[in-house]
Amino acid sequence: MKPASVATATPRDTPTVPASGEPWRPIHYLGSKLRALASIGEALDAVSEPNARVYDLFAGSGTVSRWLANTRPVTAVDIQEYSRIICSALLHPAQVDTQSVKRDIQDLTDSSESFGVHFAAAPLIELEVEAIDQASRGDALLLADMIEAGSLMTANTEIANKFVRKAFHEAKKRISALTGHDPQASMVLRHFGGIYFSYRQAADLDVILAFAHSSEKLERETLVAAALSSASELVNTVGKQFAQPIRPRSKLGSIKPGLVNLAMRDRLRSTLSAYTNSIEKYASQPNAADSSIAIRSDYRDFMASTAFDGGVVYADPPYTRDHYSRFYHVLETMALRDDPAISSNTVRGKTSPSRGAYREDRHQSPFCIRSQAPEAFDELFSGVAKKDMPIVVSYSPYAAEKDAHPRVMEMGAVEEIAGRYYAKVELVSVGEFFHSRLNRSDLNKEIAREAEFLLLCK
Repeated sequence: MKPASVATATPRDTPTVPASGEPWRPIHYLGSKLRALASIGEALDAVSEPNARVYDLFAGSGTVSRWLANTRPVTAVDIQEYSRIICSALLHPAQVDTQSVKRDIQDLTDSSESFGVHFAAAPLIELEVEAIDQASRGDALLLADMIEAGSLMTANTEIANKFVRKAFHEAKKRISALTGHDPQASMVLRHFGGIYFSYRQAADLDVILAFAHSSEKLERETLVAAALSSASELVNTVGKQFAQPIRPRSKLGSIKPGLVNLAMRDRLRSTLSAYTNSIEKYASQPNAADSSIAIRSDYRDFMASTAFDGGVVYADPPYTRDHYSRFYHVLETMALRDDPAISSNTVRGKTSPSRGAYREDRHQSPFCIRSQAPEAFDELFSGVAKKDMPIVVSYSPYAAEKDAHPRVMEMGAVEEIAGRYYAKVELVSVGEFFHSRLNRSDLNKEIAREAEFLLLCK
């Protein structure tokens, strides 16, 4: 497979502020700090030297690390591989020739349509195109049936619609018959096609991942990161998250009125266009200082390592019981490009794969578990204090009077734990800062206007 053309960045010791000064959100992220970046930078300046290294211990989508890397060396840390890849690409983007990428991926796709993952997916791709066409003309029954069937990995063996059942059977048979088939080559199609992406988009993403993961190291992480950003743009859900697949029918069995528009908004989009657009956005990011790095690690393991020494910590742990891994498990699987076991649910004595095709081994954060959160915060503050480093923590209080989404811990309890290890603890509001809302309407509680605070500990 031919690698894409890459121009090596010029080495340097200190980062520079990008000419545009505009931060970019590489994925749709729950609790994104895009609108609080200036406040976070000011808080870190208030507790540390302006050129001190920042350890971003829950780096997530990388927007904070990228912003801070404009003026400081940064170590972005997160337990999820998708985060490490995105952060690495944001800090050190490769200058990829997008026209070369287009040609290479088109060649691979042409081959795939003859004897690869696209050929295997063809029965489902063709039926889905027909379903969307019927839906656009007022009949959404076939589209609803296809979405309800799930992916090849989660589909109910008793699919009622005979056309959908036949397409699933034929696609599975074709995948099994692929010569020398590597399960990784059809991973997105089998796990997530039909649930989060159209079958065409899922097959496209499989080809793109094969191309990206086989590229040279210098360009690989930018190319994989761009695939993750593309998936976040293409995903066909209400809130562009991966936690709650679309339910095409109401509890009474009627097709939801917004289904057709939602499907046509996302499932007809070009994967290759989304991908090359993402590559160009990564390439537009300034290169951080050479010493800035992204590391995959649990925050406790990292604090116990020799790499954690001297500087200042920024921490943005989860606030609620909603485990972030459930919202980004598709990106994690794409980043690892493995073939994970899918978790299961048991309803009325019947056990079946989880509807969202969640990884069986997905990470469970102690900050999201009420019984474990106090100890997790204690380990965080004590671990940083042992290194005689200041820390800035983002946290969102629970405004009970606003009926906000409940927090695992109250702000006062977090302050109390910080006070055990720091002589000066100051709580600062970042102003009117609103979080992304969850998808389900019953979880969309009114958002408190003081939704974000920074805890400065020195």
